[in-house]
Amino acid sequence: MTHLSLIEQPKHCISDDEDYIALYESEGSYIYYVRNYAAQTEFLLLSFDLMMSLDEKFRTVAGVYFTPHFSVLKHFESEVTQHVLESAALPHFHYLFNCSVSKFIKRL
Repeated sequence: MTHLSLIEQPKHCISDDEDYIALYESEGSYIYYVRNYAAQTEFLLLSFDLMMSLDEKFRTVAGVYFTPHFSVLKHFESEVTQHVLESAALPHFHYLFNCSVSKFIKRL
């Protein structure tokens, strides 16, 4: 399903009550941020290879990270920043987080 956002760019949704952004995608590796408006929750999905690149204490069974553990993004700051800028996802990022990528990661 595709909706137009406030800035007239296509915005892809998983469902009517969810929004997501690819914070990083490269050769099968990914970091997705998902916000579910109905459940009022947000989480990160990390590919297996990225999750395994973390120290063992940061790994989860399924690669799902809820808000208290978003600090895991600090390990991928340069990759996330570069991907958001190069994939033209910055307007959508600003819509979701109301700040720059570096400020968002710094606040984690």
